[in-house]
Amino acid sequence: MVTSNNESGMMKELGSKINNDRKVKNEARSNIIELLANGLGSLERGLQAVRKNVVTPAGNIDILAVDMVGRIVIVEVCDSSNEDILFRAIDHFDWALSEMYNLKEKLDSYNIDPTLAPRILILAPSFTEKFVKRASYLNPNFIDIYEFQIKESMGTKKIYFRPFSFINHKRWVLDLKTKSLDDHFNYIENEELRETLKNFIMELQSLRHDLAVDTSCGYIRIKDKSDRFILGIY
Repeated sequence: MVTSNNESGMMKELGSKINNDRKVKNEARSNIIELLANGLGSLERGLQAVRKNVVTPAGNIDILAVDMVGRIVIVEVCDSSNEDILFRAIDHFDWALSEMYNLKEKLDSYNIDPTLAPRILILAPSFTEKFVKRASYLNPNFIDIYEFQIKESMGTKKIYFRPFSFINHKRWVLDLKTKSLDDHFNYIENEELRETLKNFIMELQSLRHDLAVDTSCGYIRIKDKSDRFILGIY
């Protein structure tokens, strides 16, 4: 195939434009990840970013974080059109699970508890119907999903998080019986341990009157009135 000098020049110009667009997009994504990493503490008390763009055989983890109890948290950041993020997150979960003791050794100052399974936190401006469908079918206890918005005022960028709600997507949600708090208590065979947990939750609620207990996710989830995650008991 023979191309003229003009055609060759146009192809080079087009290739250069595509590369520039990719560079701009990558820079914008890096800035968003940086902003999100710095704002994790406002999403969940005690949650802190440890590393960004962590290389794994399953691709890079956007943000590797640790929560207040020493649990590894895999933070996946995606745009609204990325419907395969769940699969990527599960691959990263699998990698982190196999690397728990190595991560504890490398990140010793963060008091990682290698006996606790990792969590997944997925952040996006919004989610597609296909993502919602997949997430509701999967219905795992170790994945938290949040929508975020970045707003700029007087030269300062602020990030706002909102727990994703399946209320508007009920046709995808399976009708599963939610275990009550008593169900979780009764699951514990050791009576002393069961009473200790009951007293612990009562003590928490007496210290902070804005706390609520939620069992809809399959575990005991302590949250505040803003639905902000405080503590999970699995």
